[in-house]
Amino acid sequence: MAVNLLELVISELAGDKSEKIAAYLGESGSRVAVSISPAAASVMAGLMSKASSLDGASEIFNRMNAGGYGGDFLKRFGSTLAGSSSTDELVRTGSSLLSFLFGSRQGKLEHVVSGATGLAKGSATALLSILAPLVMGVLGKQAADENLDSTGVMNLLNSQKNPVQQAAPAALSGVLGLVSLSQLGGAPPSVPTGIPGNILSFVKGLWPFLLGIAIIGLLLKTCNNMPQKETPPPAATVAPDTTAAVPDTTAAEPDTAAVAPDSLGAFSEYALPNGVKLNIPEFGIERKLIAFIEDRNQAVDKETWFSFDRLVFDTGKATLKPESQEQINNINEILKAFPNVSLKFGGYTDNVGDPQANLKLSQARAETVMAEIVKLGIDKARLASEGYGDQHPVADNATEEGRQKNRRVDCRVTKK
Repeated sequence: MAVNLLELVISELAGDKSEKIAAYLGESGSRVAVSISPAAASVMAGLMSKASSLDGASEIFNRMNAGGYGGDFLKRFGSTLAGSSSTDELVRTGSSLLSFLFGSRQGKLEHVVSGATGLAKGSATALLSILAPLVMGVLGKQAADENLDSTGVMNLLNSQKNPVQQAAPAALSGVLGLVSLSQLGGAPPSVPTGIPGNILSFVKGLWPFLLGIAIIGLLLKTCNNMPQKETPPPAATVAPDTTAAVPDTTAAEPDTAAVAPDSLGAFSEYALPNGVKLNIPEFGIERKLIAFIEDRNQAVDKETWFSFDRLVFDTGKATLKPESQEQINNINEILKAFPNVSLKFGGYTDNVGDPQANLKLSQARAETVMAEIVKLGIDKARLASEGYGDQHPVADNATEEGRQKNRRVDCRVTKK
């Protein structure tokens, strides 16, 4: 990649510019400094998503030229951070740009960036609004320097996939309607015009319909062969985090099955819709659960489960250790923030020991988690629990590490 636009954006904030932004936001300089990269990457992701079509790229190109975004804008940018009316005007301009890029999803963008950076939601909103014109200025200067047209701008944005994917919050994919940020940066295919193009367009429009018929047929066949009792998904579709402890028959093995802290990512403050703030890890169950609940494209099903990652039980018992309370409290707060949501908890063990004893233990642990949340004020009617014993392992029971992963408690959304 010849140029890294994100690096250029960050370099424009050298000196005391980030401190001026922090003063305007009322946030600490260190907090703002670490928030600039994910926030700027989020704006760039919006540009890349917009430029995934030739029409979108043309809109960006026209707005860039009409707004005077380029080298001259960058020279003036520092003076707009002086505060009062100049910075307020910059924020208004940036808010308009964000609306152009994200539309009705702008609020969700601000929520995601706030959760990923730990900034207050208002500060995250203002930071995004300050950075949006700066990103456009850097893009405009690069376009002018390389004499790019709208297609060239589209190709330049598409080339930014790796740095943007690495810096942007993972939850941003839901804002953009993507499965993951790895889908960013794909240029639209060129379709032939005339009769051949029309035929190709017809075929491309028809294949999803044919595929849908095939999938429905497969699902009907599968459903006819499935037992009536509800069961969780196979290992490949269950998040491979772990929580439950080992039964008495394997007491010699480690009792703690919580996920290693390093694999959970950095902890940061996340503001729920009701204003309650949680300190939760980037890859923990809390963020996964919230993202699923808030994503309107994610329908409730019986296959999508999330594994608790910081629950610890006494060995061979259904008694939670004190260090588990933080995650229990977090799930309670999430349920309070989303009053229409209902959850089901599933308990699991490894395959060591008596299967019936394992089944009983797994049921007791799932019930314990549910009972703890009910104690905190959640209506029991919104919750359910079931033990599955050593069924549906997510790892190889032949290894100690695999057995640890299989001893867990999961949950799934049954209503939202």
